[in-house]
Amino acid sequence: MSHKEHFKVSGYEFHLDKETVEQKLATIKAEPITKVYVRVGDKDFPVKQVLSEAVPRLIRSRIGTQAAVRVLAALGFNPKEKKTREEPE
Repeated sequence: MSHKEHFKVSGYEFHLDKETVEQKLATIKAEPITKVYVRVGDKDFPVKQVLSEAVPRLIRSRIGTQAAVRVLAALGFNPKEKKTREEPE
């Protein structure tokens, strides 16, 4: 088991590690991606869904996207932005 990192999001402090996130999301259905997402296991999840599922005391509507990205990147996930249109070749 890895070392748990300390974070503060929306005034709430918590400790979290990548393995805990992976375990908590293993049986969760991924919601549709609107903008920023991370791959957890074999599924892509919106970053705010990941953080709210991993830390149930966090209220999703109070989680900023950038805060979720910061936490998940610090844990070793690779946040990506959904492409909104096809890129020209």
